[in-house]
Amino acid sequence: MLRSRLTARWWEATSASLLLLTALTRLPFRSEVPINWDAVQYLLALERFDIALHRPHPPGNPLYVLLGRGANALIPDPNQALIALSIIASLVVVWGTAAIGERLASRRVGAWAALLVAVNPLLWFYGETALSYAPEAAAGVLVALAAWRAYTRPDRWSALWLGLTTAFTGGLRPTALPLLGLVWLFGVWTMRWRVRALAAGVTAAGCLAWAVPLVVVSGGPVEYWTQLRLLTRIAVEPTSLASGPSMRWLGNLWSVVSASAVMLNLFAVVVAVAVVRARPSLRPLSPRACLLWAWLIPPVLMFTLVHFGQWGYLLLILPPVTILGLLALERAGMLDGRVAAARLVALALAGALAFLLTPPLAMPGHEMQPSRGALAAHNAAWREVTRIVSELPPDRTVVLTSSDGRQSFRIAGYLLPQYSVVGVGRDWHGNWGSLYDAIDGQSDYRLDPTLYAHALVRVTDLEYIVVLDNSLAERVPDAITWSRWDLPDGRPLLVHRSPPGTTYLSFADRKIRVLHENAFRSPSFRDRPPAQP
Repeated sequence: MLRSRLTARWWEATSASLLLLTALTRLPFRSEVPINWDAVQYLLALERFDIALHRPHPPGNPLYVLLGRGANALIPDPNQALIALSIIASLVVVWGTAAIGERLASRRVGAWAALLVAVNPLLWFYGETALSYAPEAAAGVLVALAAWRAYTRPDRWSALWLGLTTAFTGGLRPTALPLLGLVWLFGVWTMRWRVRALAAGVTAAGCLAWAVPLVVVSGGPVEYWTQLRLLTRIAVEPTSLASGPSMRWLGNLWSVVSASAVMLNLFAVVVAVAVVRARPSLRPLSPRACLLWAWLIPPVLMFTLVHFGQWGYLLLILPPVTILGLLALERAGMLDGRVAAARLVALALAGALAFLLTPPLAMPGHEMQPSRGALAAHNAAWREVTRIVSELPPDRTVVLTSSDGRQSFRIAGYLLPQYSVVGVGRDWHGNWGSLYDAIDGQSDYRLDPTLYAHALVRVTDLEYIVVLDNSLAERVPDAITWSRWDLPDGRPLLVHRSPPGTTYLSFADRKIRVLHENAFRSPSFRDRPPAQP
C-alpha cells in the first residue's frame, strides 16, 4: 500500500515537473513577430474571417480561429495570443504523451516519452509560434486517449468522448480528420453496434456544428469548394505522387526526410540499434501497437505521397513515434538500469541543445530551421526592416516583396500597414509582375485564375523603392547602385531613391527596373482597375 502511494506521488511529481519544464522553456523564446505567411493569415482571421481573402487560408480551421479570438480578448497582442494557445497545446501534448504511455505500457515509458517530447526541437519551435500545429498535435493526443478508453471500455461514455474529441480536432484542423480516421476506427472496434452508432452520430453532429457555419460564412458550398479547390491546385497537386513523379514531389519527400531527421535526431539511431538487438518477429500486433501504428501510418503516407506543407505537420505523429521507439528499447532490454537512464537523459539533452544551439540554417523548401537561433534571427530581421522602412515617408514609398507563399508579402503587409506593399510573382498563366497590394491593413490577396500580373506599373509621387526577399533582389540588374542592408536572417534589403516625378516599375523579362519616361501609360497600382485577359 505504501509503495503504491509512493509510486503514485512519484508519478504526479514527475508529470508536474515535466509540465513546469515545458512552460518555463517556452516563455523566454516566443516569436515577437508572425513567423511566416500562414501565421499572418491566422492573425488577419482574428480581425475578420474571409476564406476568399485567405483570412485564413482554406479549409479555415474555424475552432482554432475561435479559440484565438478568445485568447486575443485576454491578450491584446494577436500574435502573442495565438502563441499562448501553442504553449498551452504543448503542455497538453506533454501531459497526453505521459498519460497514453502509461496506459499503453508503464509509467516509466510515459515519463520518458513525455520528457523526450517536451524538449523535442519541433514541438519547442512550433510552441513558440502563432501556428496551429501544436494545437493539432494536442487534439490528436486527446483522440488517441479517447480511442484507447473506448477500446478497453466500450461504453456510451467512451463513445461520447471519442466523438467529441474527434469533432473538436476536425474543427481545429479539418485536414486532421482523415489522418486520424484509423485511430477512430480502432476506438469503435470493440463496441456494440448501437454504441458504434452513438460514436458515429456524435462525431458527425460535432463536425456539422462547425462545418455548417464555416461553409455559410464562406459564401456557401460552391464558393467554399471553389476556394478549397484553388488552393489544392497550387499547393497539393504539384507535390502529389498522383500527379506523377516530379521534382516537386521529390522535394516534398526530401522535406519529410529532413524534418524527420531533425525531429528524431539521435533517438532514431538508438532505436535502430534496439530494433536490431530485439530481432523483431512476425507475431500478431498487440492492441497497443495497433493503436500506435494506426496513429502513425496515415499521416506518413499523406506527407510522403501527397503533401507536406510545413515541418509542423510532423507534430501529429511525434507522440506515437516516441512511444514506439521506447517500446523497442524496452524489448531490447535498453530501458532498465542507470545506463539506460543516462542514455535517455543524454538523448533529451541532445534534443534541447539542438533547439538552443543550432544556428539559423537554409533548409529545404525555404523552411526555417527549428531553433532558438532561427527565431532570434527572424525577430531581429523584422525589427531591422521596420526600423529602416519607418524612416521613409509612407506616402512616397513602395515596398516590393515576393508573393510566393514562403516569402514576405504577408508579413510585410501586416507589420508595415501604413506603407504600400506590393506582392510580385507569377500569375496562373506564367506571367511575372505585380500581383497584389496591401495598404492600411487591407490586402487584395486571393487565388484567382483570372488575375494577371502587371508588367508595368505607374506610381505617382514615388521617392523610395524598397525590395525584400532574395528572389526579388536577384532580379534587380542595377542592384549595385541601390543602398543595401544585410538582415540578421541572411536576407538582403535594397532601397532605391527615385528622382521626383512619375515613376514606372517595370517587371519585363522578370527583372525589376525603375523607369522615368513620361511616355509610358499604365494604371497606378493605387487605384488600377481589375486586370483583363
